[in-house]
Amino acid sequence: MAHRYDVSLKALFLREGDGLIRRLLFGGKVTEHLFSEQPQVFNPRADMVVRTEDGSLHHVEFQTSNESGFALRMLQYYAWLVMVNQEPVTQTVLYLGREPLQMPSAWTSQSINFRFNMVNLREFDAKALLESEDWADNALALLAKGEMGKVLEAVLPRLRAMQSADQEWAAGTLLLLSGILGVETAVNERLKEVGMINLMENKVLAPLIQQRFEEGLEKGREQGAEKARMEARMEARMEARMEQQDLLLEQLSDKFGSVPPWAAQQLKTASIEDLRTWARRIIRATSVEETLR
Repeated sequence: MAHRYDVSLKALFLREGDGLIRRLLFGGKVTEHLFSEQPQVFNPRADMVVRTEDGSLHHVEFQTSNESGFALRMLQYYAWLVMVNQEPVTQTVLYLGREPLQMPSAWTSQSINFRFNMVNLREFDAKALLESEDWADNALALLAKGEMGKVLEAVLPRLRAMQSADQEWAAGTLLLLSGILGVETAVNERLKEVGMINLMENKVLAPLIQQRFEEGLEKGREQGAEKARMEARMEARMEARMEQQDLLLEQLSDKFGSVPPWAAQQLKTASIEDLRTWARRIIRATSVEETLR
């Protein structure tokens, strides 16, 4: 999704909370933000990857427009995240676009039936979000089903009651999210009317708000540095395994002729340790069965 909204939405959920949207996206209380950088072969970063209090892994994407082939991109994320973490991952998309949602939440073919969760914020009742004590719900109410004026009247008193630093961050988030609907000017004017700082024209504060968003994300990146090194080691191990598999398949074919299907399948699912053992055994073995016993 567009970086402008990507940063703002991540910032909403990096802070603690237990609101309605969080429960829909993560399925529980987040206890850890995981590294989400992907290999350079495709879109380089999943929006959010977290672990919840029950130990389960969740991947969340924020989408502000309909995207052709989006379901296939989610499948790519799924495959990579499962490979890296060696466990299942629940995927949820939060759609916040101005246009009606048209993207499917599945990718199917003759060999696969892949599905993920889709939460369409445009169909969500703003009133329910405004009743929440979670600011993420309150801010996202602006994009939900309801009148923008009523939403602003409900959230402005909460903004004024916040401490100065939190107020600047929350107002900045609200303003940036209003850009998804193209109403940032109207929201900014309403903020000025109630005596709050003009965030769009303040040359000092606006960059600081954006910096605060980035600092929150940087903390998550630091926590993921060790995971990045683990991923690199895992990728190198996979490459070594594939090279060993190809070499052993060639050796079996050269020594014994045609390799039976069961043996080829056994090679595909074998560990690198097994492959190395078989590579030593083939020197004295007299058959495929003896090599792979």
